[in-house]
Amino acid sequence: MTSKAARKRRRQERQREESSAAERAARAVRRYVSLRSVVMLGIAAAAVVGAVFIAQTLGGSAEPGRIIDPIRNDITEDLFAGAQVGQLAPNFEAQDLDGNLVRLSDFQGSPVIVNFWATWCTSCRAEIPALQQVFEERQDEGLVVIGVDWGEGRVGAARTFMDSLDATFPIAMDPNGDIGGGYRIRGLPVTVAIDRDGVIREFVSGELDYRAFNQLAQLATGSLDKPDEEIAPVRDIQTQDSSEG
Repeated sequence: MTSKAARKRRRQERQREESSAAERAARAVRRYVSLRSVVMLGIAAAAVVGAVFIAQTLGGSAEPGRIIDPIRNDITEDLFAGAQVGQLAPNFEAQDLDGNLVRLSDFQGSPVIVNFWATWCTSCRAEIPALQQVFEERQDEGLVVIGVDWGEGRVGAARTFMDSLDATFPIAMDPNGDIGGGYRIRGLPVTVAIDRDGVIREFVSGELDYRAFNQLAQLATGSLDKPDEEIAPVRDIQTQDSSEG
């Protein structure tokens, strides 16, 4: 073999070696990039799952509820909107636990019980099962129950609280207390019976039992004109300070 041919063969061998090395390097880079992508995707997926878990656990913060203009009819056109028996119930709107908008006026034509509560309120926890029972028994009569979580904005905490009591009626979040302010709430629980025209038939502060809730439902539905005796709570209202003490 001539020296020229030998040089040509060695040059071709080097080129093949260089090409092979380049291919190996390229494959290594591709494997690294692929592995890194998988790792990054895994991290991203874990972050999303974690965010969802935190959102479900803590629930985020609800937007403030607010008092809005009342909806009137021929019977209520001259009534003052206020938080007393015989007055037009203050209309409100707020987010529910799923972020949907709840308006009291959307239920005009239906009897409504509005129950103000909070997760710190032990009397609220004690009375809600009785309210849930009345709600279930009188749904066929069109009874609507709205629970207002007063002064709290943690949706997850509200959901956990209601789930622990097997309560299924809708919840309106009132983190700034504006709805409670419209009803002059000073402590909890407070329950308001509202008839089909939106007029307050009864307003009771304090913990109630099944009998009391059932009478409020009858007042709201119109099957009871007035109770035989005053609807009295079994326990007075609580404030957050008193509940912690």
